[in-house]
Amino acid sequence: MTMAGHDRSNLRKVRLYGVLIGLLGLMMLPFYAMFSSTLKPESEIFAAPATLVPSDPSIQAYLQVWTQTDVLLWVGNSFIISVGTVVLTLLLAIPAAYSCARNDFVGKRTFLLAVLVVQMFAPVVLIVGLFDVITQMGLFNTYLAVIVPAAAFTLPFNVWMLYGYFKTIPVALEESARIDGASQLQILTKIVLPLTKPALVASVTYTFLYAWNRLLFVLTFLTDSAKYNIPRGVFSMVGALQTDWRMMLTVSVIGIIPLLILFAFLEEYIVAGMTAGAVKE
Repeated sequence: MTMAGHDRSNLRKVRLYGVLIGLLGLMMLPFYAMFSSTLKPESEIFAAPATLVPSDPSIQAYLQVWTQTDVLLWVGNSFIISVGTVVLTLLLAIPAAYSCARNDFVGKRTFLLAVLVVQMFAPVVLIVGLFDVITQMGLFNTYLAVIVPAAAFTLPFNVWMLYGYFKTIPVALEESARIDGASQLQILTKIVLPLTKPALVASVTYTFLYAWNRLLFVLTFLTDSAKYNIPRGVFSMVGALQTDWRMMLTVSVIGIIPLLILFAFLEEYIVAGMTAGAVKE
């Protein structure tokens, strides 16, 4: 490559990275505005023109939030709902995806398409029907009232992603284990699942995020304030006559921290799981 060609290549990279950094800054702006507002006094939050940097930053809101709200209870409930949804979804998605990847049966394509159809419906469209089902099953005002619908709406994505990943695992590995006397359950748990770790992590992360942010299901199916999650807890802070916006934004920031930690530890597996199985050889 000539010097001029090398310079043009570097210039294109600089432009590309400049655009990406600009887009990243644009996407992060709402999060920064939310965080900076928690450090401002109430009067400065609504000041015009708005200020990006607090004039007199204070962490008072983070000291008061533990005594003035039930934020720890809400975070705990969010974990219960999210972990429960992850467990139920994987218990259903893994056998369904593995069976479709390893077996050809009548109606297989129809089944996979039918599963995908569920992803096309917004939860709000089905909320009335879901309410009838939840009440008739006796699940109203229990964690399962949120976990079951959340698992149903995350199931299509997980089935299809795991199905594509299972297809990339050589069948010869399973046949060798079967010759050595391994049962089908042992093949799945000791050979197949360890090889699908990136896809499983991606499934866990997607499902966990989906369940963590559920407001509609909690708002509809839970009336006990002791079972509120983070979104429902934030919603309960909206008053009829007055709202403590700084405290509400502080709870929102605290609710994001566990998700940031999750992404920080699992980023490598998430990317690998999302892309694996996307290309056929």
